[in-house]
Amino acid sequence: MRFCSPGSLSAYRNLRKKQVQNIEHPSNDEVEYGGQPMSINASGMVLEREAENEVQPMIETDNVAHERESETMIEGSSEAPKIKKHRGPTKKTDIHARTLEERTPIILNCYGQPIGPTPKDVKDLSRFLGTIARTTEFAPLNYVDWPSVPTHEQIWEYVLEKFMIPPEGRSWVLETINLSWRGYKSKLKKMYLEAVEKGSNLDELYELVPEDELKDLISYWNTSPAKEQSKKSKRNREKLDDMHTMGPSSYAALRHKLKQEDPNKQEPSKAKVYRESRIINPKKTYKTSYGNTKANM
Repeated sequence: MRFCSPGSLSAYRNLRKKQVQNIEHPSNDEVEYGGQPMSINASGMVLEREAENEVQPMIETDNVAHERESETMIEGSSEAPKIKKHRGPTKKTDIHARTLEERTPIILNCYGQPIGPTPKDVKDLSRFLGTIARTTEFAPLNYVDWPSVPTHEQIWEYVLEKFMIPPEGRSWVLETINLSWRGYKSKLKKMYLEAVEKGSNLDELYELVPEDELKDLISYWNTSPAKEQSKKSKRNREKLDDMHTMGPSSYAALRHKLKQEDPNKQEPSKAKVYRESRIINPKKTYKTSYGNTKANM
């Protein structure tokens, strides 16, 4: 189900026309876009770019590799967080350029989740799927939910051109792209809201998203149901205070690693997986408090 196109396209075009005029004759005029006053000047305003995955944290599932690096202070720390230079979105151009003969084979566990042949291969696959979620030809953004996107089969066929994955891995692949797709839409929404709040233009968004898709997204974000769902999701996210610290690794890969390290090759207990997935790196900072995690241990 596609969104309805917004009625603010003409306003945006007027804004862009005004911007061009201001570049030639600098001024501090204001115009309205979407009911919000937006200041235009000669230099404009550039929004800060975020790292690949993480305006809204991904849902903590057992089969999803996260790519978020937390940057907020650990509770109780007295040192100020260091400013991190973001490397920008992962592109994985080397994987996209692979031929059929260069494909990497992927080993799955009994649940259809990738565990090998090496941890690097698993991380490469996960990050490659993140790039597909940001490719509008494969994953158009102007659909309400992932099941409505009509390109699942094309996505799966393309992934098979770059990785040798058994059919049992199809569900995991599409679900991973689904979560990355939702996270990417969240990032774009944050950029849009910041642009409106600061009175800056939407040029950066138009560089990332096709015009028709961005119009549909803006129209949907401004509907009452979307605003209510956003508030509900934000409340639910605030309840999560015991997040793992594995970064781009998955629970499936961690369980496999612990099993291989066990002398008897036994499956690790849930308690051991919990402890290992929440090891704190003293050189990093984290978004959520470590208090509840420490108490649970």
